[in-house]
Amino acid sequence: MKNAVGDVFTRNCQTKRTKGVDWSKLPAHLLRQIAELLVVDVSDYVHFRAVCTTWRSAAVDPRRRPPQLPWLLLQHDRTTNRLSFFSLSDAKTHSIRLPDRACDCHVCLSCDGWLVLKKASSRICLLNPLSRTLLELPPVFNLLRAPQLRRSYRDITSDIMKRYNVRAIAMSSNPRARQRHCTILASFRFMPDLPLLASLCLSDRYSWTLVDHSIMYDDVICIKETFYTVNEAGQVAVFNSRLEKMAMVGSPTRTSIFFRSWRLVESSGELLVLRNVVYSNPTVDKKKPNQLPVYSTDRVEIFRLKSIAGELCLVTTKCLDDQILFVGFGRSFARPATSYPPARRNSIFLAKEYDFMRNDNLLCRIESGEYNFGDQIMEPLPYDRVEDESMGYTSIWHSPSL
Repeated sequence: MKNAVGDVFTRNCQTKRTKGVDWSKLPAHLLRQIAELLVVDVSDYVHFRAVCTTWRSAAVDPRRRPPQLPWLLLQHDRTTNRLSFFSLSDAKTHSIRLPDRACDCHVCLSCDGWLVLKKASSRICLLNPLSRTLLELPPVFNLLRAPQLRRSYRDITSDIMKRYNVRAIAMSSNPRARQRHCTILASFRFMPDLPLLASLCLSDRYSWTLVDHSIMYDDVICIKETFYTVNEAGQVAVFNSRLEKMAMVGSPTRTSIFFRSWRLVESSGELLVLRNVVYSNPTVDKKKPNQLPVYSTDRVEIFRLKSIAGELCLVTTKCLDDQILFVGFGRSFARPATSYPPARRNSIFLAKEYDFMRNDNLLCRIESGEYNFGDQIMEPLPYDRVEDESMGYTSIWHSPSL
């Protein structure tokens, strides 16, 4: 089998014959037993399905597969239009070629097995790198024409309107499952002073709707058709499936340039809210005057969203309950510690990020590492690749799925 998962989709899935044996004629019950064992690494599962029609029909329904260990997106090679992922399951790097229609795209973040891409035209696309399905979403900059913003930003040129960042995105369901309503909630940043929280319903109308523009939202997540957001002040907002705000939890936290963005993680049906506190003194190589300041983690604080006496509140936690966390820009994950034996209990894998500090909007790098929530020790990730700092490339955790 080839290591490059993407090559599966570029070769013909013909029946393999070795010494006169027709492997497509294997008994169905034997094929099902083999397929049920392919739950650790999704690349093995993809290779199995690609052999022939008989093997594909024997494979477990992709929707019933258990959550996989995330891949770490290391690099987007624009010359070859390929993405490089590091798989924790087999400790290998997989190279996947993007569709030709995505050749001019920049990878922003990941969401539920889909990559969020921004095209040169500033349109947003959703790409499943395994199935190579590409969905183009409506223009985002039309949000600036909303009645709440039209008066304040009527003089903005079209070029400025296209300069925005996608901070976070969440989906209520698989956007390809047309029999279900898929609602998307996303956080955008137009210029330093204009944060936007917007929604998009793929089945009803094909345009973005402004939800809020009063504060920056660092992360969004959807758990059982309920949306949660966390803003830059650490407050968690709860929205129902119709995006009606049901509750606002937590008191505003004083913003500091030494606090990294807040992150949301689902762990066994519960919502975890994380904050990474970094050292105030960055590391700067004086021999490289153009090098970005590098901040390292001092500690990680975690809160659980609990209902106490009928009221939602954030409760500080000191244990991850045999879970390990993969935290990064765009999407974070919780997995059983037993799914990744090399990890210690209470480990938090922090992906490298490039972001702007709160008070002065200067670009900096937040260092990656394996942080142990128990003894508060930070160790380097052995598989994290050092990228060219001029690229400002953020590593992204991605949960592969079909």
